[in-house]
Amino acid sequence: MNILICGASGFIGRNLTMALSKHGHNVIRAVRKPQGQNDIAVDFRNDTDIKHWLPRLETIDAVINAVGTLRDNDINPMHAVHQQTPLALFAACKARQIRRVVHISALGVGSPVHAVYFTSRIAAEHALQAFPPHMHWLCLRPSVIYGEDGESARMFRRLASLQVHMLPMGGHQAMQPVHINDICFAVCKWIEDEGASSGIIDAVGGSPTTLRGMLDSYRHQLGYAPACHVTVPEWIVRTSANLGDFVSSSPLSRETLDMLVAGNVADAAAFTELLGSKPLSYRHFMSVSKKT
Repeated sequence: MNILICGASGFIGRNLTMALSKHGHNVIRAVRKPQGQNDIAVDFRNDTDIKHWLPRLETIDAVINAVGTLRDNDINPMHAVHQQTPLALFAACKARQIRRVVHISALGVGSPVHAVYFTSRIAAEHALQAFPPHMHWLCLRPSVIYGEDGESARMFRRLASLQVHMLPMGGHQAMQPVHINDICFAVCKWIEDEGASSGIIDAVGGSPTTLRGMLDSYRHQLGYAPACHVTVPEWIVRTSANLGDFVSSSPLSRETLDMLVAGNVADAAAFTELLGSKPLSYRHFMSVSKKT
């Protein structure tokens, strides 16, 4: 199968490329800076018209959109990356009658949390739902994704390795991290299943936890003794988040803090059904990653 992966140079895209290639598929990587013969140049900020995508889909059997950005900035404007470009891509998929379309969204889209990171993704999900019945689509809404080469995973491992854990408001924020291996397996299985049904699925790990619980578990998996916990008062955290709004590279901003406080958990039943087994728990992420 010829599969176009948009955002193939990103964390999710890289892992999907490897997984699908191992399954014998021909992967075409849509990236900003092509490096190999199977790469095509795409500007996800400006390719916002169907005419940009129609020629790229002439020989494509399946499309995966794994493009996303955590912070809204001039380099990666959310309105373009999360909405305008996916809408153009999906319109082209509809025109070309692409058999399989996978969209990586985010857990929290459609929730009461009014964050641009969530609201900018709604239109793309609606476009998928408007596909005719003979076109099959899958929208995965993942929680925080763990993988050895993931930026967020590296950040959390660094935090976990510290002898003192500075926990925002005590670190009681709900989380349900999911392993990248489960994301890749789910996508491969769905694309190859002729009887797969369309739908939106919350992609979460096998066990819910808290920020504190996740860091404690990661520290244990790294082989360290338990850390000392220090609660960072809310006013300090929110002041830091306000300052983070002015630093585009900072993972902490008012919006990301609001998303953290709101929590990031969901029922794993639908994802379990898609996988055919219970998704991996955060308690075993590192042992699995060492084997892969």
